[in-house]
Order: sequence, then structure tokens, then C-alpha cells
Amino acid sequence: MLAIIADIHANVHALEAVLADIYQVGAKRIIVNGDLVNRGPNNAAVMERVMNEPRLEAITLGNHDDLMRMWSARDASLPALWFEDPFWYGMAWPARQLEAAGWIGALANLPMTYTVAPPGPDGGTLLLSHGSPRHYREGYGPYLADAAFAEITAAYPADIYIGSHTHRPAERRLGRYLMLNTGAVGTPFNGDPRAQYLLMHPTPEGWRHEFRAVPYDQRSALRAFKTSGYLEEGGLSAHIFYEELRLSRPLYMGFWTWTEEEARPKDWPSWEAFRARYAEKFVPQSISR
Repeated sequence: MLAIIADIHANVHALEAVLADIYQVGAKRIIVNGDLVNRGPNNAAVMERVMNEPRLEAITLGNHDDLMRMWSARDASLPALWFEDPFWYGMAWPARQLEAAGWIGALANLPMTYTVAPPGPDGGTLLLSHGSPRHYREGYGPYLADAAFAEITAAYPADIYIGSHTHRPAERRLGRYLMLNTGAVGTPFNGDPRAQYLLMHPTPEGWRHEFRAVPYDQRSALRAFKTSGYLEEGGLSAHIFYEELRLSRPLYMGFWTWTEEEARPKDWPSWEAFRARYAEKFVPQSISR
């Protein structure tokens, strides 16, 4: 069996629960499909745990992994104002943590894609990428147009395309091709707080997939935002990431888009106005299991 995990986002508590589940079900191979770090408090601990995992086969590059590399290098592609704007303190803090622990270099050498051979003669090549093979921010999900998926299958031959990035498990077919999204270990966005990942079962007919959701100690994960200093030193963006974890719902991009449309600064008064305007987003969702 092959376990594919992604979007850990420095949540070591969720990671440990998923790894325990992987061992329990007997998967011998583990691939991390990007976004090990950022948006959470335990960046160095996650890197240490993943890099020393004996069943680890490969890691692909996620957009947040790349952001940490670029931030550390003060890459010219990032707006210079970001390095001074308090809103971005939530990115600077994880980058400093990774720099101090010596993990930036490991993030700099990750591949965009990884291919897994078919389990048998009937085919079933897997192509993994954090987003799509074209870009790590092009996530697989219901909003990806059929035409875009068709372009991907034409340019990057495979049978099953596995992505992450959206923090939501997904399954979709286009002709003979199958598109899967792993969901997120660290911060799911589908209202289910459990740590989520994808399990691939090899069979004589090809791969059979299974979406897994693992309970874990979310209270300790939330507490780590405070005890690590991330919530205080990371400012507003760290607070938004905390709320996303608490609610298992996306908030950061919604707030970003709203401030751009309203021509408002990304500061605490704007955040309070956003909360008042979209109060329904801050009500925990009920999930039937």
C-alpha cells in the first residue's frame, strides 16, 4: 500500500496521528505531496519527523514550502513591502524557525512532480504534484474546468493524477483518467477537523483508492500556536491560520480577496469588520460521519 499525505502545515500533532494510522493499516510507502510547513507552529518538528521517517519514498514541492525558501532568500519575486508589513509576520516566523533548524536547504531541492509505476500489467501510472504538474497552485477539485484537466492529461501522460493544495478530498473522472485530491493532514477545509490523507491499494487490476480521516488531539495543536509564540509574534495572519484550524474552514483567501475588493488594509480593524460581515463563516460546521 502507498500512503499519500499533504498539507501538513507544521501541525505535528496531526502528522503523528496520520503516521500511526499508516503503520496500523500496513502501508509500506509514504509520499508527502507538498506543504509540509508554514501556517502552523511546529515547522522544524514536522521537517524532522518527515525526513527521518523510514517509509518515506518522496516529497514534492508545495507552494508554502517554496514560499519559505523564497522568504529566507528575500527572493526578488516577492514584493519588498511584504518583509516590513506586519500582516506577513505569520510567514516570517516559520521561515526563521526553519532557518534556525537548518531546514531551508531541504525545501529548496524538492521536485514539482513524482511518478509512481503501475502495480501490475494492466496499467495505472500515478502522477503526483502538489497542485497540478503545471503549477503548484492549480489545485484539483470541482472548480478545475474539464478543458484544463484535458490539457494536463495531454501534456503530462499518466492514468491517475493526484494533487493536494485545496485542503479538500476530491475524486473526479474525465474519460479514462482519474483525478484525486488527498485532502489535508494539518488544516482541512471541508469542515471535518480530522487529519485526512489518501491511501492507494495495489491490485492486479490497478490501483484502488481510499480516503482516510484520522482523529487527533486538535486542542494540543491549537495550544501549540500559543505556547510556541507563533500566535503572538505571527500577528494577524497567524491568528487567521489558528481560526482556520479551529473551524476546519478557509478564511485567509476570503479575507485577502475582501480587503482587495473593498480597498481596505490587511489589519486588525479590517479583520473585525470581515468577521462581522461574514459571521456565518465563524460558526463551527456539523459533520455527519
